[in-house]
Amino acid sequence: MSQAEQGLPLAVDMDGTLILTDMSWVSFRSLMLRRPWMLPRMLMLEFSGRRAEWKRELANRLVFDPASLSYHVEFLDWLTGEHAKGRLIVLATASDRLIAEQVAGQVGIFSDVIASDRSFNLRGEKKAEALVSRFGEGGFSYAGNSRHDIPVWDHAGEVIVVNPERGLLDRVGDSADIIFE
Repeated sequence: MSQAEQGLPLAVDMDGTLILTDMSWVSFRSLMLRRPWMLPRMLMLEFSGRRAEWKRELANRLVFDPASLSYHVEFLDWLTGEHAKGRLIVLATASDRLIAEQVAGQVGIFSDVIASDRSFNLRGEKKAEALVSRFGEGGFSYAGNSRHDIPVWDHAGEVIVVNPERGLLDRVGDSADIIFE
C-alpha cells in the first residue's frame, strides 16, 4: 500500500485527546496523597519554570495502570482502523516519556513516542518543531484538543480536533479536517 493510500503520518496528543484526563495532574494528586511532604519541592519546580523536570519527578513516582485510564473510545476506534490500514501513528505528548510509553504500550498502535523528558517540555511550538523536523512542513496529521495545539496545527497537513476544550472550535475555524467531540 502506498503512502498516499495510508495517509500522512499521524501524530496524536495524549492528555485530553487520547485519554480524557491530564496525566500531570493525575501524577500530582497521586503524589500528594502518598507523599505530601514532597509538595514544597514539586511547587518549587513548577513555579520556577522547570516544568519538564517537574513532570519527570512526578513520573518517577507514579504507579498507575494505563488500562484504568478513560480513553476517548470513538477516537481510539478510529485510530485502530487507521493503524489497520497501515498508517504510521506516533504518540506526541507533553506528558513525560515514562508515562507516555506506558500508555502507548497499553494502546498498542503507536510506532513511536515523542514526549517530554527531564530537560525538554514538548508542548506548543516545541512540539511543532519536533514534528516538522521529523516529517516536514505539512507532512503530518495532528490530533489534539487544546489551544496549546494550535501552533502544531499551523504546520500540519491535516487538522484533527478531538474532545475540544471550550472555545477551541471557534479559534480553529474551518481549518479542522476531522472533529471528534
